[in-house]
Amino acid sequence: MSVLEIVLASLCAALAVYAVALRAMLGRARRRVRWLEDQSSRPRLTVPTPSEAVRGVVGTAIKMRDHGVRGVIRSSIDDLALWADVERPDLARLAAGDGTVTIMFSDIEGSTELNHRLGDRGWVQLLARHDRILTKSIERQGGHVIKTQGDGFMVAFAEASEAVAAACDIERRLSRVRSGKLSDVRVRIGAHRGSAVHRDGDLFGRNVALAARVAAQADGGEVLVSDAVIDALGDDAVPVVEVREAELKGVPGVQRLHLLDWS
Repeated sequence: MSVLEIVLASLCAALAVYAVALRAMLGRARRRVRWLEDQSSRPRLTVPTPSEAVRGVVGTAIKMRDHGVRGVIRSSIDDLALWADVERPDLARLAAGDGTVTIMFSDIEGSTELNHRLGDRGWVQLLARHDRILTKSIERQGGHVIKTQGDGFMVAFAEASEAVAAACDIERRLSRVRSGKLSDVRVRIGAHRGSAVHRDGDLFGRNVALAARVAAQADGGEVLVSDAVIDALGDDAVPVVEVREAELKGVPGVQRLHLLDWS
């Protein structure tokens, strides 16, 4: 074999390797484009600015310094409500045709005591399983997790029936856990429905705060919803075990809260 033939053979082999690599790169690029197109069609949260991100990191560091790990990961319904207690155009995109959205809050009853008993490692393992159960129920009903903090979830649903179905499914799934750390977990859930856009001076954040207050009234293993949720359910209503009247912090007047039979 001549030198020229050896050079040509080496060049052909190199081109073949390059062609295989290029095909693989093109395949990955196509998959990436399809993924981006799919993501662009879904409701998305706004990306925090660099200054917001820095404030978040600094805030977490301060909490870690002042309260330790347990203080950072404990129940946080109030913190979640404060985070969303402003008008949010990204949440408005989740609204139903009438411009309303149903907000659901949840957290673990007695989470601080559980954390102390299990230790940080056991607590994190419990949270991972807890989060999987909640996420699965939420996704099945088309809900969008707006934010989580510690054991707290804030979720938006276009329809009240979806929020109620997800909440009841969460409680049923947790009630069927008979062994392991999660068998001791009791989750409280609350939901409220209201405007998702700025309308007549009413900010979406007020409804977020009300949803958080409803959840705070629930005990572990309970699903509490406001009058607005019951009114929106219509034919999809679930049995109500009890109607409670409560004065909610920051909300004028007495509110009627409905305890649902999730079983």
